[in-house]
Amino acid sequence: MDVATLLTTFFTTLLSGGGVASFMQYKQNRKAKELENDKAASEQWRALYEEQTKTVQALRERLHETRTLLEEEKRQTLMCRFYVCEKLDCTDREPPHTEIMKEFKQVFEK
Repeated sequence: MDVATLLTTFFTTLLSGGGVASFMQYKQNRKAKELENDKAASEQWRALYEEQTKTVQALRERLHETRTLLEEEKRQTLMCRFYVCEKLDCTDREPPHTEIMKEFKQVFEK
């Protein structure tokens, strides 16, 4: 076998369809695998995004509940300060705002 026969056989095999078809099939398979990997990565990112969205929503709800409780505590603290007696040394302790409380009672009785 000489070099010309080998080259002729090689090019004939390559150009007859077997070599070209296998080369084209290889490129298509590689492209399909890349698309499959991209799809898997996209699905993983979507799942991660949805999980993070749920976590953020739960934290927002928890923050809202905590703020609500804090506001209630502040309101109760202010009400307690409103009713604290300023006369500490006497026996007739009265809340400092008795006149205001009497007016409130009259308004609510009507």
